[in-house]
Amino acid sequence: MGKFLRFLVIIVVLLAGALYALTFVDLGRFAPQIETAAKDATGRTLKIEGPLHIGFSLVPTVVAEKVSFSNADWGTRPQMLTAEKLALQVALVPLLSSQVDVRSVTIEGADIFLETDRKGRGNWEFGEAEAPPAAPEEGAGGGLSLAGLPELNVSDFRLAYRDGETGQVSEAAFDEVSLAAQGGGYHAVIEGEVNGSSVSFSADVAGGTEQASLNNALLTVAGTSIGGDLTLDMRAKPKLTGALTSPAFDVTPFLKGDGGGSGGPLFSKDPLPLDALTVADADLSLSLDELRYGKLTLSSLKLPVKIDGGKLTAPLTAEYRGTPVKLAVNADGARGSVGIDANANNFDLGKLLADLDLTTMLNARADFGARLKGQGKSLHAIASSLGGQTNLLIGKGTINSRAFAVVSDDLVNVLIPNGESGDTAQLVCAISRFDFSGGVGKAAALALETDSLITTGTGTVNLGTERIDLLFKPKPKKASLVSLAFPVRLSGPLTSPSAGLDRTGVVTGVATAVGGVALTGGVGALLPLMSTGTDSVASGGECGAAAAAASSGGVAGTVGDAAEGAARSVGDTLENIGKGIGGIFGQ
Repeated sequence: MGKFLRFLVIIVVLLAGALYALTFVDLGRFAPQIETAAKDATGRTLKIEGPLHIGFSLVPTVVAEKVSFSNADWGTRPQMLTAEKLALQVALVPLLSSQVDVRSVTIEGADIFLETDRKGRGNWEFGEAEAPPAAPEEGAGGGLSLAGLPELNVSDFRLAYRDGETGQVSEAAFDEVSLAAQGGGYHAVIEGEVNGSSVSFSADVAGGTEQASLNNALLTVAGTSIGGDLTLDMRAKPKLTGALTSPAFDVTPFLKGDGGGSGGPLFSKDPLPLDALTVADADLSLSLDELRYGKLTLSSLKLPVKIDGGKLTAPLTAEYRGTPVKLAVNADGARGSVGIDANANNFDLGKLLADLDLTTMLNARADFGARLKGQGKSLHAIASSLGGQTNLLIGKGTINSRAFAVVSDDLVNVLIPNGESGDTAQLVCAISRFDFSGGVGKAAALALETDSLITTGTGTVNLGTERIDLLFKPKPKKASLVSLAFPVRLSGPLTSPSAGLDRTGVVTGVATAVGGVALTGGVGALLPLMSTGTDSVASGGECGAAAAAASSGGVAGTVGDAAEGAARSVGDTLENIGKGIGGIFGQ
């Protein structure tokens, strides 16, 4: 027995010595042949500028250092790939029968740059585009198992992607990317940064090319996490199913703006990936205890997402400060159309504006409804074709003049004149209905009532040109304020509108009386998307006068010569056209 053990020791030492001796074998003389083969196969230049040798391991390891691979001739960078070190562990026994079985791949210091040209061709495509693989026949099986994948160990890895149509570049830097065998599957880990935000991901991967699953998956981005189980079925049309949950997900790092008010476009012309809806189906559910954006928090969020035959349905439900909010999004990838249906009753509008850092000068609750649909390949195209309706009803509360003084003092005077010195006015009701067609929203009902006046409005909001043009006509309730009863026009870019006296309105006459009679059917007839249930602002009954004024087309009549003269005098001295309110209307 002792002799046998000594024999085994000798054999192990000899094998180890042989493997170590292999590390001195210089494979560099084969580098030119490898580079030539790569050139013939891809038309690109492969360079191995460092040593090419066999590393010391119980499994033979081929190591190449300082490797580079050239970009496409139309590319914006000379190299598509550079790497400090590439190592492949190859099983020894299959080599004896001329078979290559890669057991592991190690990559250190790699920099990969992927990009497309203006026609969408990728720099990873070589020569003529290959025909798509034939679809598998019905009942065909035998998909590959993930068990054949080599283990992966990547460190100090940088990846960038440039969209050739938009010129936008996304960048990522990873400290670790690994795929390690675990039971009958693998355990995957990713640690790094994407576009400046820290990212980590881990999951147990199982299955094969026909059906693969991620179990116990956990994704953490910028300190906020979401996890669950996902399954991708490739046996027919690709379909993704699963459920994801999170106790608190913060989207603030992903939606940071540039501060707003810059006058730039609200709706991007960058193409939307609506075509992707036709590529695969999905049946996913997202459940978040809290969704945060800055100071804004939505709770009890439920979002089932279904994609079937290129059509997306995503009916979101949540609560804002205890009030239910609903937002349903529908899209058709083949037609390039998007529709939304949103509503909320008796929500705290004042708190919402404060949470969004827009203003703290309103204290009121509101009802809101929207039913809109547009078509196009970008947000701008969809906004320009938008059709439908929006309704907003604000109930009793208080409002401070400074919320409107940001635009101009003229606008203050027609909305809350007793707040012109910074005082707070009592808000009775505000009504807004815009009917959209071809991206242009026309004010079908626009009125605001405070303790001192009723103001009606007419005009349009053009989402295609991103401009607003509204005319406000006030009717003071107090005789002492009649000299302030002149029209004011709010116009200009949505991100920076300005307001001032409408001189045509002053010359032709100033409104002094509410026209029309009580609105038959109440607010529900004027704002059809509004609920009149007991939990809504619409059920309060305070909006009768404002609804009647809005439905009659505004106020009618003129003031006397003295009042008109006073209005003209005010118009001569109040030339203060306000600076924009980009933070309120803007990006």
